[in-house]
Amino acid sequence: MTVAASTVLKIGSRSVNFEGSLWAILLGYMSSPMIVTGFALYALGAFLWIYCLSQFDLSYVTFVSSVQYILLVAVSIWVFNEQISMMKWTGCGFIMVGVFFWVKG
Repeated sequence: MTVAASTVLKIGSRSVNFEGSLWAILLGYMSSPMIVTGFALYALGAFLWIYCLSQFDLSYVTFVSSVQYILLVAVSIWVFNEQISMMKWTGCGFIMVGVFFWVKG
């Protein structure tokens, strides 16, 4: 949910004018369907997070949720055409190795 919410918010942020008063910016947020959808996805994600916490150990859920970083990199490449450096790929590799060992251990 957080990956979807971040993606939708990034797309929605392109339509909001960040110039003017704080009130004008807030109205821009509230009138953007993509931003409202992004916030709704974050809210849904929070409810799913609470459910997962009620069913599994906190340490397990937290480490498994770190896979979202890898998914965000994939979205960055495929949706936003961002360039990912070798250093960032290396970091993603370390994250995945850590998650693998945590889940198996």
